[in-house]
Amino acid sequence: MIEANGVVVTYGRVRALNGFDLSVRENTVHALVGPNGSGKSTAVKVLAGEVRPETGSATIDGMPVTGPEVRRMVAQIPDICRIPDNQTPRALLWKHGKACRLAREDIGYRVDVLADLLEIDQSLDVKIGELSRGMKRRVSIAMGLITDANVILMDGVLSELDPIFCGKLINKLRGSGDKTILITSNNMDMLDRICDGVTIIKDGATLLNESMSSVRMKIGRPAVTLRVSPLSLGRLVQSINQQLFVNHTYVGDGMVTVEVDDIIHIPGVIRFAATFTEVYEARQTMTSLEDLYRSFFEDALAQ
Repeated sequence: MIEANGVVVTYGRVRALNGFDLSVRENTVHALVGPNGSGKSTAVKVLAGEVRPETGSATIDGMPVTGPEVRRMVAQIPDICRIPDNQTPRALLWKHGKACRLAREDIGYRVDVLADLLEIDQSLDVKIGELSRGMKRRVSIAMGLITDANVILMDGVLSELDPIFCGKLINKLRGSGDKTILITSNNMDMLDRICDGVTIIKDGATLLNESMSSVRMKIGRPAVTLRVSPLSLGRLVQSINQQLFVNHTYVGDGMVTVEVDDIIHIPGVIRFAATFTEVYEARQTMTSLEDLYRSFFEDALAQ
């Protein structure tokens, strides 16, 4: 449904995308994740037809993203949408619906549907300046969804919103049966619950593009998380990785998660770590999507 192949975008001397690849199946929810400055927003702008790549291609439903047919299919919802404080959500949505050339009866219907979907029905006639930042974000999302587009590009819009609400919103959109949704976010717990696929991007290049079912085969294994001195972390990880019963290590912020073949090896990992450095904390856990994500960006010292 959504495809990007070898996309390169340069801003001056900065290469924002450097061989970016993406594949999103129709009627699924897909996450695009990566550290700040990795190229996520530029990738969304390319898919929305706002930025033309220097090389590579981007298509939606087999058509170039810059085509007029595709532009009508796509709703892009940016991270921050400036909305006037002196208007009400109802007035703003009506104004936006007219700008999108929707029929009057369609606008009224969509406003009612979106008010229920985004739980802003009690705030429709309140001045936007009187609303909380979270409610303003919901109004911004409603503006993006006014046309009932089939492809929804959400660039950071779910940040600052209640994760439970986010899950309900995405599941309701998914329930319509005709929505393909791309989300940029680094809330791994939420993405693990709601997404069907994930793409990890670093320095404008794709490191991983897989279905969540495939990713889950890599996670959920027995592990132990150790909190140790950062000064000893690199040497400890190098030594632990040489042990035959260790599958992988995930490193970050003075913590190392050691994934093992079997739970019986966890006490041995703790004893082994204690021979290298003081272990401040040790807790049994399971590897998660966040651990997998961190494994792509761990400090070079711990490689």
